[in-house]
Amino acid sequence: MVYKSNPLKEIFQPKIAFAQLREAERLKHVAIVAFLLLFFHVILSLLRGYFGMDGEELTKYLDQYTGEQFAFLQLLFALGHVLGGICVPLFFLFISSIIFYLFFDIHFLKLFTIQLAILSIFLLEDMILFPFQLFLGIKNLFSPFSLGVWGPYITKHTFIWALLRTVSVFSIWAISIQIIALRSLTEKPVQRVAMIVIAVYLFFGIMISSLYKLSI
Repeated sequence: MVYKSNPLKEIFQPKIAFAQLREAERLKHVAIVAFLLLFFHVILSLLRGYFGMDGEELTKYLDQYTGEQFAFLQLLFALGHVLGGICVPLFFLFISSIIFYLFFDIHFLKLFTIQLAILSIFLLEDMILFPFQLFLGIKNLFSPFSLGVWGPYITKHTFIWALLRTVSVFSIWAISIQIIALRSLTEKPVQRVAMIVIAVYLFFGIMISSLYKLSI
């Protein structure tokens, strides 16, 4: 049986899609889907850079540079966004696939296909959040779809704010799809699958929050 990678089907009809993936002997369109997801991430990153989103730190140095020097800094900032739009999704795809490969007896390419669906959910979150950031000035850290909005009311520690930001409607959706997918492709009890998935996402959440803390 040939299975064609289709993130939309996998996130909206997960039981049907992953049942077919389990029986598949060959996979198609995996590289094409990966390329398209990376392309959309890069476009979104370019737009963020173009509109100066998350670039508040640059304005602190506005009076220290000439117009040409500051424009160059803005260019570097935009290029950094693009680089992040490529490296961060690739890091997530490969590292998460490797981690789950260590825990489950599942073909690596099938795990990678699952992670493409998960990445699609996070891309959808970024696309929906973009207009809020552009027109309302909402920072990514305080997404209205996450617990990050409660951070300043709970503590002054930015690490906790960033950690709360990782708990969103979309991350819960992603975890649910991940559990359904892995449960469909393995014989392990659902409780064990859920514990492993939550632990892995907690690991990524702590890592992302630590990087944010170091960047400020």
